[in-house]
Amino acid sequence: MSRYFLVLDAGTGSIRAIIFDTLGNQIAIAQYEWEHIAESGIVGSMGFDFVRGWELAKRCIRESITASGISPAEIAAVSASSMREGIVVYDGDNREIWGVANVDGRSGAEVAYLKKEYPALERESYAISGQTFALSAAPRLLWLKNNRPSVYEKARYFTMISDWILFKLSGELASEPSNAGTAGAFSLKNRTWDKAEFERCGLKDLFVPIRESGEVLGHISAEASAQTGLSRDTLVVMGGGDVQIGTAGLGASKLGDAVVLGGSFWQQVVNIP
Repeated sequence: MSRYFLVLDAGTGSIRAIIFDTLGNQIAIAQYEWEHIAESGIVGSMGFDFVRGWELAKRCIRESITASGISPAEIAAVSASSMREGIVVYDGDNREIWGVANVDGRSGAEVAYLKKEYPALERESYAISGQTFALSAAPRLLWLKNNRPSVYEKARYFTMISDWILFKLSGELASEPSNAGTAGAFSLKNRTWDKAEFERCGLKDLFVPIRESGEVLGHISAEASAQTGLSRDTLVVMGGGDVQIGTAGLGASKLGDAVVLGGSFWQQVVNIP
């Protein structure tokens, strides 16, 4: 039996499912545009509609399988990449209760507060995670605590959007360094959460386990199989941030290697010591 891989990519402007063979040849693709809508009265907000997002993800999976002409049993593994910085918050029953897309900017007041009360915190966080307050999780979650206390009270975990897709497929909550690092409060050197930042910001522990990109998270759940047509024997594998995964895919692994990746936003990535 032939083997194939299915990857979901959740970008700023669209979500797509792509099926590849083991040589990296693209076999089929299904794609839908989506929007991240501002919340009424919330300046700078850009919410993430996880209900609509999952409906589109399921549609992409089903249509890509149909277009490929292969059997779901031939799909050996699925994974996901996504826009970085976007987060999804869950309650104690692992139900999504709040989410924001990558360039949500509602937390300006919280950033100003943190800069005033803890002048060195952003610099210290950047040294550890490579992320500033601008799009990191701490100010956004502090906004949630200050402005939606009933939602914050229910919050138990948060993940990045690529992690959310894999959770919907497997039922397992986890994150990985390439995308978790864009949340701040993460040590790239130690490859684990740096909880001190949340503690200093007055935030509770909302962290999920860290797994490495390429590590098997689980299998397609019974619920996801019924919704997508994927086989329950198919592995669910940790993915990552779109730019980092793209950089690895292009083979830019040596010092001095540089790549340019384009989408809703364009970035140049250079490997430096």
